[in-house]
Amino acid sequence: MAVPLHYRWLATALLVAALVAVSVVPARSQPGDTVFEWLVWVAPMPLQKVMHVLLYGLLAFLLAWALENVESRWTRYALALALSVSLGAVLEGLQTRIPGRFGTLGDVLLNGGGALLGLALALVLL
Repeated sequence: MAVPLHYRWLATALLVAALVAVSVVPARSQPGDTVFEWLVWVAPMPLQKVMHVLLYGLLAFLLAWALENVESRWTRYALALALSVSLGAVLEGLQTRIPGRFGTLGDVLLNGGGALLGLALALVLL
C-alpha cells in the first residue's frame, strides 16, 4: 500500500521542525532540559557528527519521496539535495548568532554528505 503524499510531507515537516529545534537551542544546560537539548550538550562530538549525516540523509530521502509528483527523477533528487543542503547551511549560519553555539563549514559538509547518502538510498528504494 502506498503512503499518501500528505503523510510524506508531514513526516518531512516533522523532521525539519526537529532539526530547527535542535539547531536553535542555546548551549546552556539547565534542570528540566529536553532530549533535544541533551543531544546538543551531552552527546559526544563524534555522535553529533554522525547525527548530522544520518538526519540530513533522512531529510533528503524524505524530500525525494515527498516530491514524487515531480516527473523527472533527477529534478526531484536535485531539489531534495538543494533543499537539504540549504536548510543545513542556513541553520549552521543561524547558530553563529545563538549563545554558546557555533556553526561550521565542516557541519555543512557533513549535512551535504548525509543528503547525498540519503539520495543514494532513495535511488535504490524509491
